[in-house]
Amino acid sequence: MSVPKIGFSAYLKITNSNPRPQRTIVRQRCRPSSGGYDFHKSFRYRVQQVSFEGLSPAAALASTQQISREPERNSARRALEQFFEWKDGHPGAMLSSPPVTFVSPAGLFKVEFIPDFCLEIGGRVTAVHLWNTQHDLSGHLVRAALSSVATRHPMESRPDDFAVLSLRDQMLYRWSEADRETRALGERLLELLDVQFTAARIELGIPASPELGEPRTEA
Repeated sequence: MSVPKIGFSAYLKITNSNPRPQRTIVRQRCRPSSGGYDFHKSFRYRVQQVSFEGLSPAAALASTQQISREPERNSARRALEQFFEWKDGHPGAMLSSPPVTFVSPAGLFKVEFIPDFCLEIGGRVTAVHLWNTQHDLSGHLVRAALSSVATRHPMESRPDDFAVLSLRDQMLYRWSEADRETRALGERLLELLDVQFTAARIELGIPASPELGEPRTEA
């Protein structure tokens, strides 16, 4: 059985959850799944169009009317408005950056960090992942998670910095702001989640040592 591959927003949600909901999420990840619906895909697609394909912000906002589901349509429009507001204060050309995927220490799950864009911020070329979820974030935990990404990114292509932009409150959490304790916490979070995944696998009757086959991905 392959192990789950967790998108970075989902990883942040797990690590920023209280113990009980965290255990529930981990159990759900261990169960067989064909993949869920990505509520934020339409928003991210439009960010890519504006950043790299020349679509104007006005056209991107107008195109949200094509989204059939009203909650998703409203969320995408609101997130785009928040993104454009932030971008107005951070001028510069958008660059692309490849994703980074890595395996947990015990090999029970994978984490995938996909930057929505790279931008020079404070003199550093920064790979930015957009957070568009109504879930409170701890800056300490976000920087710890970013430290795990930075540690595993190939040095020859590594950006100067990694960041998460929370669109709801315009907060930018940067790896470069992490101290030694926070960076060590990033590794501890992975180890603690391995313990959670081990417990969930035992509870569900899944072998404790999975073969690392082709994983399923859930954002």
